[in-house]
Amino acid sequence: MERTCLITGSGKRLGRSLALLFAEKNWNVILHSFHSNEQAQEVQKLIEKKGTQVFHVTFDLTKVDEIINGFADISKNFIFPDVLINNAAIYPQQMKVGDITENFWDIALDTNLKSQFFTAKEFSKFAKTGSRVINIASLGAFSIWNDRLPYNVSKAGVIQLTKALAKGLAPRISVNSVSPGTIDLQDMPPSEPLQINAERIPFKRLATASDIFDAIYFFATCSNYITGQNINVDGGFAL
Repeated sequence: MERTCLITGSGKRLGRSLALLFAEKNWNVILHSFHSNEQAQEVQKLIEKKGTQVFHVTFDLTKVDEIINGFADISKNFIFPDVLINNAAIYPQQMKVGDITENFWDIALDTNLKSQFFTAKEFSKFAKTGSRVINIASLGAFSIWNDRLPYNVSKAGVIQLTKALAKGLAPRISVNSVSPGTIDLQDMPPSEPLQINAERIPFKRLATASDIFDAIYFFATCSNYITGQNINVDGGFAL
């Protein structure tokens, strides 16, 4: 059976890896990018070589009208996805509470939380029964990290959003989330030095993109009676 997924923020890092891994499973892939269009075009070429269909859309996830137009573009010009993966996010720099500006707060919440709601909303307008939404949250949803307040709040919101959407979109669409721990993307260096030593993790290593993909692929292919759930992929770090 032909399957299609849309991955937001798929020009680099985890999104890039997820796109390539879905293509290896013979899924059609819709790439989304905004700031990383050149990288997404490179991913598109790699997927085309695998022989699966690929489509690239670019729009600003913090602008609702652009999300609406982006989904309209997909519905008119490509195979509409069975699975939406809300991957795009930012990890803002550390900032003390007293230094957080309205703009700093809005960028984090709009990118990490608001966008996931409105992409799911637009997806639900076109999606057929049995479709899936998979939100990428974070272990940061469950902890308070030093000077990462907007990030922690936005990712905690993703967990609650997942549950609310699961109830609101049932029984047509299932909605679940995956919360990665620290990921080692090997050839893609992190935006800042890793804060977690692998020795602190019970499994004694960082997560790989394949580890995260396994949880996402489970939600993408399991019974859609499973909804409103979250899986931590952290090697036991949060235990």
